[in-house]
Amino acid sequence: MAGADEQQAERPATWGAGDIALGIALSWILTVFLAPVIIGVTGADSDNLPIGTIALLQIPFDGGMLAAVLYAAFAKGNGLRADFGLAFKLRDIGGFVVGVLTQYAALLVYLPFLWTDLTSSDDISKPARDLTDKAHDTWGVVLLVIIVVIMAPIVEELFFRGLVLRVLDRRFGRGWAIVGSAAIFAAAHLEPLQFPALFIFGVVAAVLARRTGRLGPGMAAHVAFNAVAVITLLN
Repeated sequence: MAGADEQQAERPATWGAGDIALGIALSWILTVFLAPVIIGVTGADSDNLPIGTIALLQIPFDGGMLAAVLYAAFAKGNGLRADFGLAFKLRDIGGFVVGVLTQYAALLVYLPFLWTDLTSSDDISKPARDLTDKAHDTWGVVLLVIIVVIMAPIVEELFFRGLVLRVLDRRFGRGWAIVGSAAIFAAAHLEPLQFPALFIFGVVAAVLARRTGRLGPGMAAHVAFNAVAVITLLN
């Protein structure tokens, strides 16, 4: 029995770029088809979505990526821990500090844009103002915290620093994998003004994953990164 387990553990993983494409495609297909359903069920005004509905719309987006990761890990690989480093140790809570520092450090990237008038502070702060106007919805805020601060970091670390980083590492090497996974992570959110901050965080999370071999530190950092953003938006 032990020999069979060892043989199974040594099975070569066959996941690759196609699984990355599958995850991104599923995310947007599910979002396109389920967004009207979510908006309809919640009775929201599509022109002025409440904060709870905005949070719920994150579920199909992350759901597509999670489905691709699970398929890759169990149909083509040896599981989430063996293939993608899904593990958490007590010292990984240090990632919370990294996430907070990265969020504030990323803000410095926007200073040159403001100095050169390429964009304005109003453009950058518009998502914050829009969300702040909806912050009176208590249950919506609770949903936002559960989905954006807790669920999204877990799923997105599995996909971007688990699957994407390792696929790119196999093909292009460690350096390009870190940069490429960060770029894909930032681009997947379709938020041009937020791209620099998301890219910086993507690089930091990828470095954490590569240095430790685990997703735990990156997940903690991602939770903190999103938490700072949400707290800032709601204040």
